[in-house]
Amino acid sequence: MSFAHYLRIAGGGLQFDITAMIYTNLLFIVVSLLPFRFIYKKAVQLSLKIIFVATNSLAFAANIADMAYFRFTMRRMTFSFFKEFSNDNNIGDVLWASIAGYWYLWLLWIAVIAVLWFCYGQLRITNYELRICNDSKFKIQNSKFITLPPALNFQFSIFNSQLLYYAVHTLILAVGVLLCVAGARGGFHTSTRPITLSNAAKYVTHQNETAIVLNTPFSIYRTISRKDFKPLHCFDEKTLATIYTPVHIPEPTEAFRTDNVVVFIVESLARFHIGAMNSELPELVSYTPFLDSLIQHSHAFCNAFANGNKSIDAIPSVLGSIPTLEQPYVLTPYALNDVTGLGFILRDKGYYTAFFHGAQNNSMGFSAIVRALGFEHYYGRTEYNNDKDYDGIWGIWDEPFLQFYAQQLNSFPQPFAAAVFTISSHHPFKVPEQHKGEFLKGAMLNNECVGYTDYALRRFFETASQMPWFKNTLFVFTADHSSWCSYNKAYQNSLNQMAVPVIYYRPGMEQTIMDSSITQQIDILPTILGYLNYDLPYIAFGRDKTKGGQAFVFNYSNGYQLLYDGYLLLFNGEKTTGFYRWNNRGFDDLGENLCNQLPEQQEKSEQLLKALLQQYVNRMVENKLTINNEQ
Repeated sequence: MSFAHYLRIAGGGLQFDITAMIYTNLLFIVVSLLPFRFIYKKAVQLSLKIIFVATNSLAFAANIADMAYFRFTMRRMTFSFFKEFSNDNNIGDVLWASIAGYWYLWLLWIAVIAVLWFCYGQLRITNYELRICNDSKFKIQNSKFITLPPALNFQFSIFNSQLLYYAVHTLILAVGVLLCVAGARGGFHTSTRPITLSNAAKYVTHQNETAIVLNTPFSIYRTISRKDFKPLHCFDEKTLATIYTPVHIPEPTEAFRTDNVVVFIVESLARFHIGAMNSELPELVSYTPFLDSLIQHSHAFCNAFANGNKSIDAIPSVLGSIPTLEQPYVLTPYALNDVTGLGFILRDKGYYTAFFHGAQNNSMGFSAIVRALGFEHYYGRTEYNNDKDYDGIWGIWDEPFLQFYAQQLNSFPQPFAAAVFTISSHHPFKVPEQHKGEFLKGAMLNNECVGYTDYALRRFFETASQMPWFKNTLFVFTADHSSWCSYNKAYQNSLNQMAVPVIYYRPGMEQTIMDSSITQQIDILPTILGYLNYDLPYIAFGRDKTKGGQAFVFNYSNGYQLLYDGYLLLFNGEKTTGFYRWNNRGFDDLGENLCNQLPEQQEKSEQLLKALLQQYVNRMVENKLTINNEQ
């Protein structure tokens, strides 16, 4: 970006920095400005110093942590981060791994704490007192140098008047509180609403630049008390249904197929890892030789995208066709709604359902999420019951756990529907000792781990292909989310940074297809049902890719994104901030921002986005995510 553009972003960022500093230091500021003399006592001043250093150290810790964490989510950390891991009991292991992997950031944080502690209160100023002498003349008495509180409370006495002292200091407190309120709200105008995350869009050209304007403490503070959704009324019900509806009424021409369904959700598997999906970018090395070979016999989508940035976003998207908006669906007040999960749908057709995850059984609340989506049986580290294959941090290595997956599938009654969530391509990006040096590393930290997981998938298929259920099974591959990619410009725009694979494979598939049409994780559930010739109405926010019709991609990354009808719409929650032509793959820069230059096409996209939001929000509020509740 140009230097002038950077200055605009930095200038806008000051507003959010001031707000964050006021939130962080509010207790310190108010106590420092109290109009009482006891605040100058050593014990009180020491307490203020401890408060100042402690609160600001925590705020700096959040910002410094995002130096590493932002690469994984492409968003500033919010309060939902702390909820995601509230059920995990391996936090100590994860924390230790982060210390080892990002030791330089921990040293930076310690240095910041040292600066806060040792530089506190070092500003010195001469304290002058204005007094009335016995001869009724004014005299300025110069006292010794004193150390002032950082809030710069000037202690003075005028005419030895206690009343005037309290009056002046009360006025200073009032002015200080007024400044704090204005700074926290983002302005002095009474009409100013307290600034929130979406206000950052005011200072940027591209929506993903809002993360530069924001700071992490502000993002956490403003998301602590998420409010319930307010119903939207952009369209009347009749008009809304003509623009977009999540109600699916299948009309299959053939009988229902009782094929088994096996879903792989691969940790951090980005589209740029897969050579077969990047033929236009020969400079990209493939880290997935097995998936490359499998794609040659599959229906693969090279324009597929995630509906969220985090692992907990993926399961509702893939297995429930429920996207994530600003906060993960499972952390909203509506997570206990009745939903149309893949598990429930196929159980009603006589399927045995199970979910596999090699981590602790309660990790990230997965066991509760998948049960809410209808998966009756759960297999985790406890059921694996052999910690010699434990990676020391997250759970069981992918290779042995996928072998366990294959053996358990072989024991299930048919038909069955099962999903597995892999873990090995996760920070701290290790591979088992016996496999070190076997897989390409490249410039990115998780490349080697992705290669190991690809190897684990190959081993799974070698085992599963010998089992009787194999030929009667639909295999589906996707990722929970993409990985950061700062090394190749093709994947640096706000949409491609969420690019993931979506692959459908059935042994003996008659036709191999590399499909360039757009798709997303929430399309997986309706597409599986379309493949099986499912014949009953259901609710899903995605589209059945076995059928025709206009496709779209919808997600949230520092704002709403809608890819539809050849254009990418960026929307900050209040207005459109970007409108771009999509050149099929959208590599490199998005090009010219055509916002308000193509009114007909832009209005069409805006209407679909608003209809999507209205359907999503209102159905959450009214608990209408199943056909039974629709009535």
